Amino acid sequence: MKQQYMLPLDQNTIINFLFYSFFYLLFAVPLTLSYRTTRVMNFAHANFITYGAYVAVFLNGLLGNQSLLLSCLLAFLVSGTLAVASHIFVFKPLSDRGASMSLIMIASMGLWIMYNYVLYMLADIAHALSGVNFVSYGRILYNDVPEITIGGLRLSGGFIAVLVAAVGMVVFLYFFLNKTSLGKAMRAVADNPVLAEISGIPRNKVITVTWLITGGIVGIGGAIWTSFSGTVTPTTGDAMILQVFTVAFIGGLVSLVKTGIGAFVIALIENVGISFLNAWFGVPTSFRTFLTFVTLLVILIAFPPLGAAGGLPFRYRRKRG
Repeated sequence: MKQQYMLPLDQNTIINFLFYSFFYLLFAVPLTLSYRTTRVMNFAHANFITYGAYVAVFLNGLLGNQSLLLSCLLAFLVSGTLAVASHIFVFKPLSDRGASMSLIMIASMGLWIMYNYVLYMLADIAHALSGVNFVSYGRILYNDVPEITIGGLRLSGGFIAVLVAAVGMVVFLYFFLNKTSLGKAMRAVADNPVLAEISGIPRNKVITVTWLITGGIVGIGGAIWTSFSGTVTPTTGDAMILQVFTVAFIGGLVSLVKTGIGAFVIALIENVGISFLNAWFGVPTSFRTFLTFVTLLVILIAFPPLGAAGGLPFRYRRKRG
């Protein structure tokens, strides 16, 4: 008798797939935008997620705030300011001194570690003042985002918030990059920074605004994450850096559209894909991160973004050429 396999799809799997798709969209599209404009491979990007989340955590734990809108606004300012500060005090001075992109990338790793320990220090200070454990903080329930039920399907406030934020980011970036003078200047700097500067475009101003926008958007995503994740820690962003970079690499660190598609691809692999593998082959669900890692390796080898890591076909084409 032939064995029949049931499709391992349920409501929770689909909802989680969409949840992660929207979060990866919020986290990865700004990474692609910042890299293609500044050419900085910024590993401190993970901190923008975490600091955005901790703005919401500190507001809730110290002040009792339950407004997600307020948390998102302040998270935008804090994470955006952190990104601008990284540019002004680290990336720009190194670039002005002729440092290579590899050296600037290493500097961003140093920032990544430093920002983590600064946040641990802030969490300990807040704990001493309030007695609340901020190193491991539970999910926050907000009262300004309603739950919605559609045909018996209950959509949480967190789902509504991340959906609105993701769609809002896409609409904003489309009109900003295509309809405003500053957005067009940003695209010009990304395409040819030398020619843009010769044409009179204030390159440093454009790059500073880029860091503010990208860091701010990621911070908003971090604040919304507190309504979804069961626990928020100072390494919250670190836990997602593999997925975020993989999504950005799918877009070649250049295409915002392909990065957006990559967000859904990785979320599909990690949620729907692992459900099939678990139901049919007994693969543990803990292997979802391994699937993302395999995807990253395939992308780097077969389709190296901008020659990153010198993927094998890239080297082969150069030898043949």
